[in-house]
Amino acid sequence: MRSAGWLVLLGCCGALAAGHVQAQIAPRLTGEAVIGRLDTVRQELAERANNLHDDRLTAASTRLGTMADALRKSLGNKISQPVDIIDEGSRVAVWRADAAVQRTRAYLDAQPGCPGSDAKAMADGLVITIDRLATASGSSKATPVVSSVETIDHRPLFALHPGSMPIALALAGTNLADPQCADPQVTLTDEHGKLVDAQPVITGSLPTRIELKLPNGIGNTSGTYVLHVVTKHKSFLMGCSAQPEALAVLQVTQPMRVSVNYELTATCSNGQRMPISGSLPDITAYGGTASRQVDAAMCPDPSRYAISAKVAFGDGNSASVGPVEQSATADITMGLPAGFTLSWSPSTRTVFVRSASNVCKGVY
Repeated sequence: MRSAGWLVLLGCCGALAAGHVQAQIAPRLTGEAVIGRLDTVRQELAERANNLHDDRLTAASTRLGTMADALRKSLGNKISQPVDIIDEGSRVAVWRADAAVQRTRAYLDAQPGCPGSDAKAMADGLVITIDRLATASGSSKATPVVSSVETIDHRPLFALHPGSMPIALALAGTNLADPQCADPQVTLTDEHGKLVDAQPVITGSLPTRIELKLPNGIGNTSGTYVLHVVTKHKSFLMGCSAQPEALAVLQVTQPMRVSVNYELTATCSNGQRMPISGSLPDITAYGGTASRQVDAAMCPDPSRYAISAKVAFGDGNSASVGPVEQSATADITMGLPAGFTLSWSPSTRTVFVRSASNVCKGVY
């Protein structure tokens, strides 16, 4: 009886322990799983497009839906089979659709809080990426597919700010290199396919990751750039042969330009309100500041000040904040969109605006 009791107790403990064990191996990728993810991100992107009033993103969400419908039709009864065991054409189509899912998810997570030209560059990069993945052709047993452009420390990367400094980045994906063959080739073109002067240099490669250095000059011209990845794969008795090209999209943003207009209203001791309007010099870099002195004669003996502001970004979007009111001896500081702050100092009679460091995840 004691032995039986111990066995029951051990069995219960084993069952409880087993219940707390988490699965360590991810399920194999199937077309059905990718279609489900496509439907999810399509809906989320459509909602984001509606909130941002961005027709480009609406069109991209429609494209994602088209990719899902095409997979359902082409896979047929293979929809629940692991992609590793289905035919080459279907397998590559699933990989490309999964890459579109991953890139869209990265955009949805990184987009909130992005202002002006940063927001436009991210949206442009996503739209073009989805379009390229949806229209890509060619397949083989080891077709490379790029699912992410990222920084060396694995942060999603959609765009670069203009500049001339060398940039290190990485491409993540499937079949990006074969250790038995020469390193892959990566070339950089503009959106029309013309090679740019500053070509990337590969600093390391694995089947799932290529690390690159973009030399000086890539950030000198704003626009869309395309990274073309050509890999070789070794087959039995056939040696190393070139595979279909994989593509990745990278944007360089327009130069930052943010303007701030303000209205400062003094309430004089006699109750009269004296407004004065002005504008600050444009902010052209993250971390920058701008200031303006205010005419001291606007009200000789103020009791209170109120200030409001309108901030306009380079893409045409704008937002108004305020008014915020304080006693005539107190400084006023209020937050503006995208990490900007505007302050009024009555002691120095100065209005100034500060830009935070880069607030847009996905743009560097």
